[in-house]
Amino acid sequence: METQFPVSKMSKESYTERKAVAGQTLTGLGKWWGRKPLVLCRATILGLLLPATDDPQMDREVFLRLMTMDDDGMLRRMKSIPQKVIFAKLPPADRARYFKPDSTEKKAAFKKGIKKDVKTSLARRAFLSMSYDERLKYCVRPEQINGPSESSWKVINAHLGTSASTLPELVAQLGQRRFGRVPRVGDSFCGGGSIPFEAARIGCEAYGSDLNPVAALLTWAALNIVGGGEEVAKEVQKAQREVYEAVDRQITEWGIEHREPAPDTGRRWRADAYLYCTECTCPECGWRVPMAPSWVIAEKTNVIAKLIPDERSKRYDFEVMEHVSTEELEA
Repeated sequence: METQFPVSKMSKESYTERKAVAGQTLTGLGKWWGRKPLVLCRATILGLLLPATDDPQMDREVFLRLMTMDDDGMLRRMKSIPQKVIFAKLPPADRARYFKPDSTEKKAAFKKGIKKDVKTSLARRAFLSMSYDERLKYCVRPEQINGPSESSWKVINAHLGTSASTLPELVAQLGQRRFGRVPRVGDSFCGGGSIPFEAARIGCEAYGSDLNPVAALLTWAALNIVGGGEEVAKEVQKAQREVYEAVDRQITEWGIEHREPAPDTGRRWRADAYLYCTECTCPECGWRVPMAPSWVIAEKTNVIAKLIPDERSKRYDFEVMEHVSTEELEA
C-alpha cells in the first residue's frame, strides 16, 4: 500500500457506495456522521497485508483482482445494460446486423430471433468499451458478489504463493506468513463500525471501541446483527414485532393517537406522525408565538397549519387546512 494505491478508482468506488444511500450495508442500523465506505476499508486492509514485490505491475493487477475492480471482476459485477447503450457502443456494421432498422442511440431494440447468448456477448463488449466511470453505472458494488472468479484466484495465488479461494482464506494465509496468526484489526474510535465490520467480514480478528455509547452500540449491531446471518435477522424481526405489538396495545388502551369516528364519514383516524414547534414569549406584548420556518404540512396535497389567535390565553391554536389554494400554500 505504501508503494502504490489506485486512488482514482477507489475514490469512484467509494462515491458509488455513498450514492446507494439506504442501499448501503450498515446505514440502516442508525445514522453516524463520517462513516467510512466499506470498499475503502476493505482496500486498506488488503493493501496493508499484500507484500510489495519486484513486479509492481503484477502487484497492482492482483490487488485490482482481489477488489474485483479489474475487467474480469467488473464483468462479474455487471448488471443489465439498456439496449440503447449497447447500440451506442457498437460499430455501424454490428448495429445493422443485430438491431432493428429504426434503432437510434435514444431508443433501440434487438431484431427478433437474436439469441440470449449473443445479446449477452454484445452487452459485455459494450461494457468493456466503457470508461471506469461509465462502468460503475451498470455494476453492483464489490461487496455484493462473492469475490474474484476461479480464474482470478489462479493468478492471485500464483503471484502470492498462496492457495486461497476466498478472501478470508487469503487473509488467514497472508497473516500467518507475516504475523504467525490471523491478522488483528483494532479501531479505538470506531464510530459507525465500518472498519471492524469489514475487517471481520474478510477474515480478520476485529476489535472496536468508542467513548460514545451510540457509536459502540452501532458497532456491536454491525458485527452481531448485520453480520449475524439469517437466523439472527429472524430473531431481531421477531423481537421488534413483539415490542411493536405490546406498545400498540398500550397506546390503544390509553386512547391516544386515536380520534373518534368522523361524523361525516364514520372513519376512525389514527395519528401517523406528530409535528411540533417551540414557542417564544414576546417581551413587548406577552404573547406566546410559535416558531417554525414554514406552516406547510404537505405540498403535494396542499395541506397547511393555520394560526388561530387565542386572545384570552395570549397564544395561538392551530387549524389544519386541507386542499388550500396555491396562493394560501405560498403565503
